[in-house]
Parts: sequence; structure tokens; C-alpha cells
Amino acid sequence: MRKITAALCGVTVLAAGAVLLTPTITTDSSGGDTSVTSVTVNDGRPILLGPVQAVTVPLVVTARDDSGIAGIGPIGVWGPNYGVLEVSPLSCTADGPSSVCRGTVTIEPERQQVFNDEAGTWFVDLKVRANDGDGYANQTAAGFSLKRAARMTGAGVPQQAEPGQELTVTGALARSCWDTHTYCGYQSGTAHLQFRPSGSTLWSTVATSFSDASGAVTAQAPATGPGDFQWYAPGDKWTGDAVSPALPVSVVG
Repeated sequence: MRKITAALCGVTVLAAGAVLLTPTITTDSSGGDTSVTSVTVNDGRPILLGPVQAVTVPLVVTARDDSGIAGIGPIGVWGPNYGVLEVSPLSCTADGPSSVCRGTVTIEPERQQVFNDEAGTWFVDLKVRANDGDGYANQTAAGFSLKRAARMTGAGVPQQAEPGQELTVTGALARSCWDTHTYCGYQSGTAHLQFRPSGSTLWSTVATSFSDASGAVTAQAPATGPGDFQWYAPGDKWTGDAVSPALPVSVVG
């Protein structure tokens, strides 16, 4: 029921001058020489969203028509499972036949704007109006990535170890749960145990672990020399990457 309600609201509700849009069954259309040359959200970087803190990212559309651009709207963004988000009104700057239009997308997890199953690829849905009456419409004018932010911790490395001593390094991988506004254990996530020798800036993977139901990971590695261990989780389509604090070890003997 929650998803159906969100979809209906996305079509009809006006908020602070912005229109919430969901994908429609109409086909994308354009008329005349109006075109969109670029659309970017968050400067092309994935949006890593935590469980509580609101995030505001830029949205920039560049459009062109020989007669000039009259405006862009309505505009909105939509994602998996009927996810919809508000876009601020766009402010356009003309440069001959082209216009660069800038706005923002604000995501507030505590307002229940997004849910866990809505992480993934989102799209910009827009309509462009030209001064001569031409227009351009596209439900998927650009795609961008909205991911659940992740955290990684590590433990189990002694301050001192003997050469060749087998170390058992543990860690915990968690990601933001937008449904409950907390960080929760991430099951079946990939985490690489890495080592960096003292004096080096290069990390090398020495073991790989997959997190259990609580997000715990564990791996064994020998103490080959002084340096630092860390856990690195590369993330995936739905979850951001994360790295633990460095875990220093000195090797004596």
C-alpha cells in the first residue's frame, strides 16, 4: 500500500514550487529542434545517503533551441519501486540558443522520502519548452545512482606480533537502513582485508570475507612486517563503499 500511495502523490502533489513525477505510460516526445545536450545530478557522482542526515545535491540541465529556451518544467526524479523525489524550481541562464538550468534535489530520510528497496538507479523526467513553441520531453533524460551509505570497522590486530604470526582480523560492515533511520548489519557484503607496509602508500589485498547476517567479517593473515591492516568494502549497485580505520601492527623478533 505504501508504494501505491507514493505513486499517486507523485503525480498530483505540488511542493514548494516543484512537481513530483512518476513515470507515465506516455512515450517520450519532442517537436522541432529543441534538444537536451546534458543532464547531471550530483556532478555525476553517486549519492551516498545515510539513515538520518538530509542531503541536497545539484541538478544541471543544458538545453538548446534556435529560438532559445523558455523554461524547463515540470521536472522530477523517480526511482525503483515508485520512488519519487522533489526538485527545486530551475534557474536558467541563456547563452544564445542554449540555456543552462540549475536546481537541487533534496533527500530527507527522516521524512520517509526513500525506503531501502528504492536504492539503485534513478532517472530525471523533464519537459523543455522553447520560445517558438517547440518542446522536448524525456522520462529518462539522465540516470544517476542513489546508494545506501556504508560503514566499516575493524579489530583483532595486536600492537605487536612475531614474524609469521597468524592474525585473526575481524570487522563489521553496516549500511544505512532508510526504513528505520539507523545503520544495520549488511549481510553477504564483500570486504577485503588489506595490508600496507610501513613507509608505503600502497594497500594490497591479503584476504577476502563475506559478511554474515549481522554484518560481521573475519579473515586470517600472517604478520609479514610492520605496517597497517584495514578492511575495504567496495559496495555494489545499491550500497556505497566503506573503509575501516587503519589497524597498525609492529613486528618484532
